[in-house]
Amino acid sequence: MPEQAGTYEKSDRRPSAREARRARNPHRAESWQPTVLRRVRVRAVESLAPELVRVTFEGDELGESGADAGGPDLVPAVCSPSFDDVVVFCLPDPATGEVTLPVPAPGGGLGHPPGGTALVREYTVRSLRDGALAVDLVRHASGAGVRWLESVRPGDELTIVGPRVSRALPAVDRMLAVGDATALPALARLIEERPPTLALDVLAALPDSPALPRTVLPAVSPADADRVRVRVVAAAPGSAEELIDALSAAALPTGFAWVAGESGMVTAVRRHLLARGQEPDRVQFTGYWRLGGPL
Repeated sequence: MPEQAGTYEKSDRRPSAREARRARNPHRAESWQPTVLRRVRVRAVESLAPELVRVTFEGDELGESGADAGGPDLVPAVCSPSFDDVVVFCLPDPATGEVTLPVPAPGGGLGHPPGGTALVREYTVRSLRDGALAVDLVRHASGAGVRWLESVRPGDELTIVGPRVSRALPAVDRMLAVGDATALPALARLIEERPPTLALDVLAALPDSPALPRTVLPAVSPADADRVRVRVVAAAPGSAEELIDALSAAALPTGFAWVAGESGMVTAVRRHLLARGQEPDRVQFTGYWRLGGPL
């Protein structure tokens, strides 16, 4: 993979002072959970491919707490019903090793504590089952998340914030999902959790690494072959050309399109979809990272 700033580290968004609870897309109903900082422990660190590592967390704070006291002190267990849910990592300062925790802000957001700056990153939840939370992280040569990943070991502790908002799948018959390597966890989960009534077209742009799709994207069963189509194209990080070439052969518009990955790529793909007749409110797009941007 190229050693380029911004490549493959997901979301450099800092906590905002306020995040209003307005629906991101009218076709995806939202459910909200309280903004709660939770201390978890690393259960396992597993290399899925040279570029991809799965970190699995466990800990009592993933579950419900305060139930005995009842009332407003009750904190629900972490839940993740949607394929593109994100969890927030509170990371140590690379210079000092100290962790400055964010504080809950009005509207369900996160804010910096007085006199401090919290270093956080968002990652997609790969799975949440049997008391364990799994997150897949893409390796890169630099960045706060990668520095943490290089040293993390089973038994280490980390403060996280579980998914604060989950978005249901749209009520459509066919959906298009497009992403780069940072979107692989969401794409994989979407394939696994797709309702039988939803026809799904998945298009992933990855570096020339055959191991990534084999180890990350679930195999489609013969019974689902006519309902789920998965295509992987080789592309440099941030490039949209190969995706747009592949999309040119696709039947558009579709019931709903979900696009995530490098911001420039996402913008270019969205522009292509709109030019092909896709309605703007039926395209949900998310820039997970920015080529050349801060990590």
